[in-house]
Amino acid sequence: MKFIGEAVIIGVDTSISMARKDYKPNRIENAKRAASIIARSLISRNIPTLISLVIFYRYSFPLTDLTDRLELIEQAISKIGIMGKVTAPSEVIKDSYLILRAANPGYHKRIILITDAGFNEGINLDISASLLSMAEIELDMLTLGLIPKKVGEYIDKAVKITKGIWLHSENTDEVLSNAAKLGELYPN
Repeated sequence: MKFIGEAVIIGVDTSISMARKDYKPNRIENAKRAASIIARSLISRNIPTLISLVIFYRYSFPLTDLTDRLELIEQAISKIGIMGKVTAPSEVIKDSYLILRAANPGYHKRIILITDAGFNEGINLDISASLLSMAEIELDMLTLGLIPKKVGEYIDKAVKITKGIWLHSENTDEVLSNAAKLGELYPN
């Protein structure tokens, strides 16, 4: 199939653990800045790109449809805040899958999750990634905070299943640098 462009879901974790202040000023503000950097980088690549912003904790909710209007994405990012106690990545993966099914044929499909990976509810990440793999949807992860070994194994397996990448950030500078790397990637 002829490559036309890219459809990308940017998923931002809004669980209570994202309020921690181990990244200045806190994790959620770093995630919002990272989402903005990713969106701006994606749009600046000069290939047709559609982006949807989705927030998640126990539930997920799309804040925008797929759009190429950066101002809508930026406006939605500015409204992100902490939503709840539980984190279920399978919910954002399921909803992102449904959104990306609407993208035109020829669009490379990708999900970028920004999270501290405090996953404590829902279907295991590697199982959720199997659905993405069958649909040829890439899963990329930008993580921050201390990642438990078992969760790290799930993340590693999930991104490999979908031919995605995982970038972990030890500090605020790395969060922003890794966000730029993810936004600058061209589809394979």
